[in-house]
Amino acid sequence: MSKEIQNNSFYKVVRAEDSEGNDLKLRLHDEQWNGKDFITKIILEDKKGNYYSVKPDYNGLRFAKGEINYKEYYKTMRKENFKGYGYFFVSIVFITLMFSLIRFLT
Repeated sequence: MSKEIQNNSFYKVVRAEDSEGNDLKLRLHDEQWNGKDFITKIILEDKKGNYYSVKPDYNGLRFAKGEINYKEYYKTMRKENFKGYGYFFVSIVFITLMFSLIRFLT
C-alpha cells in the first residue's frame, strides 16, 4: 500500500517510518527496496509546506490521492479505532460470560 501511496500521491512523499520508528526515506526511492519493512507511517507534504502523517492503508491512499481532506481522514481513522476497541471489549465480555456459564453448568 505504501508503494501505491508513493506512486499515486497528490502530495510529495517526504519519508516513511517502520514499526521501530526508523526513517525509511532513503530506501523508499531505492529501486532495490524489497518492501519487507513494516511501514507504519508515511509523511506527506503539500505545496504550502504543511506535513501530514498517514497510515499506509485504504484511507491513507484516499487522502494521498486528494479524494478526502485530512479532517475527514482523521475522523475516519478515529471511528475505525473506536469500532476496533468496541469489538475487542465486546468479545472479551462474551468470552468471560461463556467461561462463567461453563463453570456454572459443570
